[in-house]
Amino acid sequence: MTAPSVTTDLIAHNLNFDSPGILKQFDIPEADLLGQSFMHELAREDDVLSAEAIMEGGTSIDRPDDTGRRPLHEAAFFGSIEMVKFLTHNGALMDAPIAPLGYTALYLAVQQGHLETAKCLVALGARLSVEDRLTGQGLLHVAAARGDMQMTGLLIAAGVDVFQEDKKGQTARDFAAKHNHKELESVLLKIMQHHAMH
Repeated sequence: MTAPSVTTDLIAHNLNFDSPGILKQFDIPEADLLGQSFMHELAREDDVLSAEAIMEGGTSIDRPDDTGRRPLHEAAFFGSIEMVKFLTHNGALMDAPIAPLGYTALYLAVQQGHLETAKCLVALGARLSVEDRLTGQGLLHVAAARGDMQMTGLLIAAGVDVFQEDKKGQTARDFAAKHNHKELESVLLKIMQHHAMH
């Protein structure tokens, strides 16, 4: 038997959503050992209804944990589009970086192959120039390494630099070749040639 959801609990207790200290009423800690809030958990679960309820009760939707990871990062990592929309529309920082590598919500969405979530974040104005602080690998490198043709197309259409090099001087095309994604390598080469000519 599965435990009732947070939403079920809220409804069952006829909770007044405008009341302060909503988390305390349910004996929910504001943060765990890593500094993650209850909103992080709701973002992972794509539970927008409960997130709305505790936000109305005064809980922050954008509290970072000890590494700077925010609920929006969780939503992007797990491909939770509705949660991404809810958080961004309510003031979540779009391009907040996670320490130490500087990953943003969009970087995580691309890394996990969540195309629709990435589309949503791009449409909302997420920064495209983000890169791994250690390796210098940008969004296109990540998509190319995965062999993700659709994600690559989305990023290029959005304006990602196809010539961007990581700290070893490798482009996304090099990454496609290294991971044996021949069709994507060919497409990237043609796009690079086209951009070079124009």
